[in-house]
Amino acid sequence: MRAPVPKLIRRPSRSAPSVVLALLLLAVGGLGAWLTGHRIVTGTWPDRTLTTLDAIGSTTLGSAAVLTAAGIAAACGLAMILAALWPGLPERVEILPDGVPGQTAVRRRDLAKLVRTQVEQIGGIHSVAVTTRRSRVDVIVLSVLDNLDPVHEAARKKTDEVLQTLQPVGITRSRVRIRRTS
Repeated sequence: MRAPVPKLIRRPSRSAPSVVLALLLLAVGGLGAWLTGHRIVTGTWPDRTLTTLDAIGSTTLGSAAVLTAAGIAAACGLAMILAALWPGLPERVEILPDGVPGQTAVRRRDLAKLVRTQVEQIGGIHSVAVTTRRSRVDVIVLSVLDNLDPVHEAARKKTDEVLQTLQPVGITRSRVRIRRTS
């Protein structure tokens, strides 16, 4: 008796909260470094800093400014927590599903590279950009030809052929767009 094969693990999407936190820390750290540098060079704190700290110190907790700042901070914190807990796309996508126990999986980036190399083989194509979404593959084709219809049709057929061959689980369709480049 064989153990059941686990599903591919979904990775949490922590990029948005990480970027927001990094920008916040960068701003606070830059301000702190500037204030420290000013204090070292001149020997005193900047006048604007002293008046700002005095104004903040004299503000009561029930004032509108403090309540507004607390509400904004709470909303940002809640949004960051939800974004950290919301599951993102699996890093890998299962391909060639069959009845044999086990999975064959590739990274989404590698699937995009496979589609790109196949579409690039078509004549008249200058370059190809491929991205994999949750349930589709987006292909952008750049061509130097005047008549783009045959190239568009060939790229669409080649993309569908690759997806039909690999049968990635969850990716059901493709979208091919073509642009003329000079």
